[in-house]
Amino acid sequence: MAGLTPDIRRKTTEYATVPLKNTRRFRRMIWASAVSVCLATAAVGWAAWDHAHIHDATVPGDVLMSNHGQRLTTPIVWTDCEDKPHLEAHESAHAITLVLKRKRHDFQHDGDPCDGMHDGLASTSLDSPVGDRKITDLITGSGITPFDDAHFPYPRYLPSGFTPAHKVIVLGNRAGPPYSRVANPTWTSAYQRNRDKGGQAGAVSITAITGETTTTKGTPISVNGHPARLQETPGPNPTWTAVWPQNGYTITVYSGDPLMTDAEFLRITKSLRN
Repeated sequence: MAGLTPDIRRKTTEYATVPLKNTRRFRRMIWASAVSVCLATAAVGWAAWDHAHIHDATVPGDVLMSNHGQRLTTPIVWTDCEDKPHLEAHESAHAITLVLKRKRHDFQHDGDPCDGMHDGLASTSLDSPVGDRKITDLITGSGITPFDDAHFPYPRYLPSGFTPAHKVIVLGNRAGPPYSRVANPTWTSAYQRNRDKGGQAGAVSITAITGETTTTKGTPISVNGHPARLQETPGPNPTWTAVWPQNGYTITVYSGDPLMTDAEFLRITKSLRN
């Protein structure tokens, strides 16, 4: 193009580069399509692989109904081999079924040993309040009668450092999670001192069981006009247990805390909501 003017040479060069630009654009489109296909295939494969490690399980523990009947909560237990289970509800106009979704870790195989136990709480929100709908376990078909949060005797006083435990602390055994649902609607609300902060630990649990029962064990005391029994175990790890009937329920307050005093424990029991 030695004999062409500058303008003609510039236009000729532009025309010559058009196919090259189109070629590059075409290649980018091909690569983008290939990547999209690969990602879609991977997503489908991952979903299939992930689903293979998920299974439905029964809801073994008690169930709390809160938030005006639109939230259900239950204790859960899981091992180091699986993720924390989550509670799932299936609703219809006349019924609710509950199921625990459990998922084993991808690198675990059936028969592998699973060390380490964890316990906590799992909750699910409903589209509408429970109302008069029946609640059943999806796996066993057994009926579940939840404990109504509106009737639970929550404490108005707790010693300094106590916060909700986010798990159920079994009476007399802070390490053992609940494994079975009792016959009457029941719930336990637990609190820990210095939870997740180190230092001196302690626990307080309050259990309400539907139906009034009496006990003859322990020293007779009075809790807000209700005849109660108090049992105390002294020592480096002291415990207190108070039991009494109240307004159609049996209330049990338990504390295992080396920093607790008799006066503080009795103040907790007398602060419970009637």
